[in-house]
Amino acid sequence: MNEMEGKLADFIAGRTGGKAEVRDLTRIPGGFSYETWSLRCSWSEDGERHDRPLILRRAPRGGVLEPYDASREFRILRALEDTPVPVPRAYWCDDQGEVLGTTFYLMEFVDGDIPLPWDASIDEPTKAAMHEAFTDTLAALHSVDWKAGKLEFLGIPADSQDPAALELDRCREVLGRIALRPYPLLQEVISWLDERRPRSPDLCLIHDDYRMGNFIWSEGRITALLDWERAFLGDPMADVAFSRIKALAGWCSIDGAMAERYTEKSGIAVDEGRVEYYSVLEQLKAALVGLTGLKAFADGRTSDMRLVQIGRIAHQNVAGLAAAIGVGK
Repeated sequence: MNEMEGKLADFIAGRTGGKAEVRDLTRIPGGFSYETWSLRCSWSEDGERHDRPLILRRAPRGGVLEPYDASREFRILRALEDTPVPVPRAYWCDDQGEVLGTTFYLMEFVDGDIPLPWDASIDEPTKAAMHEAFTDTLAALHSVDWKAGKLEFLGIPADSQDPAALELDRCREVLGRIALRPYPLLQEVISWLDERRPRSPDLCLIHDDYRMGNFIWSEGRITALLDWERAFLGDPMADVAFSRIKALAGWCSIDGAMAERYTEKSGIAVDEGRVEYYSVLEQLKAALVGLTGLKAFADGRTSDMRLVQIGRIAHQNVAGLAAAIGVGK
C-alpha cells in the first residue's frame, strides 16, 4: 500500500508541477466494474496548496466491462463539468496504465448518501423529492450538447436516427469475443432486435446504468451522478428503459407521472414502443456483461468469484430473454 501511495504521489506531482503526498489509501468494497479506492491527497498547484479527500477509479485486469479504458470515463466527467448534470470533478488520468499497471483516474470525493431501492429508512417525502430529482437529472443529461463537449469519441451512429444499429454491432462484437461456447439463442435475439430497430429523432448522451445506487444524495438533492463506464451516444429511451428494470428500480423509475415530468423538463417525448424495444436490448447487454465476467474468470485474468455468479445468472437469463421475443413458443 505504501508503494502504491508513493507511485500516486509521484504521478500527481508530475501533473501539477509541485510536491504531492498521498495517504490513507483504502480499497472500497463492492462494484463489479472498476476498482474504487479512497485516499487523502495534498498537492501544490499554481502556487496554491490543496489538501482534500479523493477517489481513485482503477481498471481491473479482468472484469465485466472489457476492454477497460479509464480515460473514457474521465473525459466524460470533464465534458460534463460545466453542465447542469451533477458529476464529481475529475482531476488527473493515467490513460496508459504505466503507473499502477492498469489505467486509472482521480476524482473529487463527494460526501453524501447512496440510496438503494430497498432502503426502508427513506421516508415518503424524501422518496418523492428523490424521485423528482432522479427524473430531472436524466432530463438534464439528455439535454447536454454532446458535440460541444467533444464526446464524438464515444462513437457516432452512421445514421443519427438509427442508433440501435451501432449498439447491435457492439453486441455482436462482444459476443464474438467472449463466448465460451455457441449462443444461438443470443444470436436469435440480436437478429430479432435488428429487424425491429426503431427510428429515433433524438441522439443524446446516454448513461446506460441509470438507477438508484449510482447517484449521491445530500441536503435534498442529487449532488453527483456516478459510474459512467457504459455511457454512449444513442436513443434517450434506452435510459428510460434502464430506469424501469424491476430488479434495480424499486420505486424510483421514469414512468407514469415521472415520464410526463421527464418530457416537460427535457422536451423529449417518452415513446413507449421504443422503451419496450430498449428494454429487450438492455436485457441482452446485461447478459453479455455477465458472460464477459465469466470469460475473464475462465481466462485467469481475475479471481473474483462474484463474476462466476453473475455469469451463471446470465446463462440462466438467456432462455428467458429468448422467450420474451417469442423464441420457443
